[in-house]
Amino acid sequence: MIFVFLSVTTATEAFHLEQSTTTMRHSKRHTNHVKQEQLSALLSPTTRFPPKGGATSPSTSKLNMIPISTVFDNAPFAQSSKIILLSNLVGFVISLVTGSHLHLDLIGTGAFSIATIPALLSSDVLRVKLSSGAVCVWGAKLAGFLFVRALKLTHDARLTETLSSVSGTVGFWVISALWGIVCSLPHTIGTTSSDPGNPAVLAAGMALFSLGLVTETLADVQKWSFKQANPGKFCDVGLWSVSQHPNYFGNLLLWGGILLMNAPSLIQNPTGAGSLEGGGGIVATVWGTRRAVVAFLSPMFMWLLFSTQAGGSMTSAMELAITKYGGDPNYKKYLKTVPMIVPGLFKWLRQLLPWKA
Repeated sequence: MIFVFLSVTTATEAFHLEQSTTTMRHSKRHTNHVKQEQLSALLSPTTRFPPKGGATSPSTSKLNMIPISTVFDNAPFAQSSKIILLSNLVGFVISLVTGSHLHLDLIGTGAFSIATIPALLSSDVLRVKLSSGAVCVWGAKLAGFLFVRALKLTHDARLTETLSSVSGTVGFWVISALWGIVCSLPHTIGTTSSDPGNPAVLAAGMALFSLGLVTETLADVQKWSFKQANPGKFCDVGLWSVSQHPNYFGNLLLWGGILLMNAPSLIQNPTGAGSLEGGGGIVATVWGTRRAVVAFLSPMFMWLLFSTQAGGSMTSAMELAITKYGGDPNYKKYLKTVPMIVPGLFKWLRQLLPWKA
């Protein structure tokens, strides 16, 4: 009996030992399987880490991953706006203290370039880098040219009366700051999105920006060279033969290119995070386009600004030009036959060619 009892006990213990070993093996296999799934998820192309610069994940952990959907962060926009406001404030103080005209465009236009530096250095999104680089190059180029011109001319007759009073000076720098913030909206709002953008749209936007940059630069060089060789005459050569203000037209083109680069990345998925009620519908779809709509205010604002300047309702530029060239019948004909801003397509493109077709 004792022998039988010991045999049964031994068999029972062996059975429990085998069960325990089997359970441990299953547990180890399950642990390894979970680790493999975690590793696969880490390497999966459907997940990614939040980009540096631009929009970032609201998660407090640097190791947490975000979904493929676009993330928006308004911090880069706020930072750029502060830089532009501060730059114009500095310009305002210099104007009050010195009464000088020399720094107007250097600071007012140079602020665009300075405001792009944080996103240009920190962002890992190619679209944001391209947009930042484009604005930085344009701002530095234009600010440098206008500053050299100001040093040569020593003052701007169009602004003498405006800057002769404190109220006029305040008004000028307020408009300058407003121009900086609104004009740069296609870029500054673009930096709030983590979306990489569409390669074809990016290429098209860069092409349009390049055409605008070449047009604006060539127009400035042509007019400056003409004025140096023909003082006292109005410029009607090159691009100025097809538009009264081809530099304005080039500016509209280049900012249109920056808008094209960034606008598709500003449209939010109606079912994504941050959308109304997280659902679809017409209201949610319209709400998801709000950033793109705000960015589109830039070309609208610039068209209003340029058209009022060219027409003489904002500054005395037109009045001064008529006083200076009004006695020339060719100038009167020029005003009647040449478009104020937007030239004919083929006439404009022909003027961009390095040879005459």
